[in-house]
Amino acid sequence: MMAGVVDALNIISKTMENILDFVANDKFLADDFQQYLEINKIEIESEKEFNNVIIQYVLDMKMQNGLRVLEYYRRNNKTYDEVIDALLNSFCSVFKVKKVLSNAFEVNCLTSNVDLTIIPMVKMSHLKQIGKFDYIQARIIELNNVQYILEIYDVISEFDVYKAATVAIKYMLQNPKTAYFKNDEKKKQLERSVEDFGKKFDEYFSSQFIITTNKKVDSLIEFFNSYRLSDKKVDYSQLIEDIEQCKYFKVDEFNCDDDTFMQNAIGGFASHKEIYDVALWLDKKRGLYIIPFLKTFFKCFEDDIEGKNECVREFLTSDKIPPSVIKYVCEKYEKFFDVVNDALGTKFDNLEELLFNTKAAYIDSGVFSPVIVLFNSELFSTMLGIEEKKTDENIIDVGRNDLCPCGSGLKYKKCCGKNL
Repeated sequence: MMAGVVDALNIISKTMENILDFVANDKFLADDFQQYLEINKIEIESEKEFNNVIIQYVLDMKMQNGLRVLEYYRRNNKTYDEVIDALLNSFCSVFKVKKVLSNAFEVNCLTSNVDLTIIPMVKMSHLKQIGKFDYIQARIIELNNVQYILEIYDVISEFDVYKAATVAIKYMLQNPKTAYFKNDEKKKQLERSVEDFGKKFDEYFSSQFIITTNKKVDSLIEFFNSYRLSDKKVDYSQLIEDIEQCKYFKVDEFNCDDDTFMQNAIGGFASHKEIYDVALWLDKKRGLYIIPFLKTFFKCFEDDIEGKNECVREFLTSDKIPPSVIKYVCEKYEKFFDVVNDALGTKFDNLEELLFNTKAAYIDSGVFSPVIVLFNSELFSTMLGIEEKKTDENIIDVGRNDLCPCGSGLKYKKCCGKNL
């Protein structure tokens, strides 16, 4: 390897060692890490498992007060070097190997569709199982315009294209920035899409947001998208419904296997058994957001509801919720900071400081909503088409007087087909 590459790898490794030492010795972080394990019901049974969990905690997670662990480290050590910035901007994606070099891989990044040369932080001899055309599921860090593999999570066979694409789509949803990494034309396309969505949303709904339930929101999105593409305005009033009672519970579409993930993408929110409120929220800078429990979040500042603190904590700390939502609620409710501080265990009294700690990712104006990213993703469109075809092929031709295929023992017309 060239001396510059070796030096960079040594600097990255040393920085990671310093961060992990800091986490182990900082009382506040140690307590927060323990809460992280308890909240996520993580049980560690080996040193290897501990190392994997602590690295994910450091690189991906936020503390209970909403601040990223890396940012907490930087502020407490007054360290503003480029390696910390690089770690903060590191990302996970799936990369198709186009060529295996002596000290690197030439790959195509599936999320942004650009060709890169990525250098592993271990010797290539340790990665002999990775061949041409295979897919690498990995975390990448960029330093001085050179991309390094910080960690490899999985090697996907060249024949398992479906899995590779599905994992890549998950990463795009979790971190929309991966959709335009090193791809300026894609970023410009996303910016144009934000403008188009904003204009059409204003025309169709005449509001910054609209709320319904998860059973109706998929159709509402379809109505809006149809208008966006054709300018034909269809009355959507029958798709607006209210929930009986506001309560918060965890709904995580990412914690599922690959097949279930794509089925949920097609079935949408209606595929969830529970009924809860969902909103379409327009952020002028970042695009359209689909936000579960928005009305419930509003209700947290009016009454004591079930799951109140968990709801407030989720909205404040999740990067899926843009700052515009928090600004809106802050201006609307007088006891905003009382409720927020009670949920986070903080003492914020200034919105700018609160957002600086909880929504740091949005300081960069290049963050786009997952909706904008998916609507402009050729990878997602291709995979959606494949999954829809698979679904169609599995349809069973059942007569109305035949026994229902669900196994209930009733005729189809009196069971699953009664509303058809």
